[in-house]
Amino acid sequence: MISAQDKILHVANKLGLTSLKDMQASTGAVYDADLEISGQIFNQASKHQAPAFTNLNENQFEVNEALLVENVSFYCTTSPFGRTNNFQAIYGSNNVIVFDLIIGNKRVLKDVPVFAAGSPYTFANVGQSVTTAGAVATEAYIPRHQVFMEGVGILIPPQVQWYVQYKVYDVVTGAVVDTTSNPIGCYLFGTKVLLNFNTSI
Repeated sequence: MISAQDKILHVANKLGLTSLKDMQASTGAVYDADLEISGQIFNQASKHQAPAFTNLNENQFEVNEALLVENVSFYCTTSPFGRTNNFQAIYGSNNVIVFDLIIGNKRVLKDVPVFAAGSPYTFANVGQSVTTAGAVATEAYIPRHQVFMEGVGILIPPQVQWYVQYKVYDVVTGAVVDTTSNPIGCYLFGTKVLLNFNTSI
């Protein structure tokens, strides 16, 4: 069994990132929503309000950052206020998200299905129930993690652009589902590497 740290170091060595061994790893996460309804998530994060819709400034990590993705979650959000909701609660249990993860110009995950039916709540609202009837419209609910798809084990290296491309289908009719009123968001959770100042300065 290869540990998360071993995977990160192996990729770093292949990329010539020799300083990565002097860094420390911890859990980390990134999230963003497809407010443009483009079928892509993360590549326009710089345009989105933080932290309501994203926690990124751009869709690439700095020279001293990397993320080993271990869990992928999808959720629904409302524009323009960033309220988060469970995917199944909004679109029903007859739907499936089919997605690709693109790092650089390579599809590292392709046509991966994540079904709405039977899934746990992907996101929960801080201090609120999942359905927030009567909530003040300007409230921004910051997501918290609940697993949707586990065991991914793919490293997003430093200074390489990446994004998720997706479509939502009705599994009964095969039709593409319109997500305009409740844009789809994505959450990548795993082991994140940051510069260890104790050994590098």
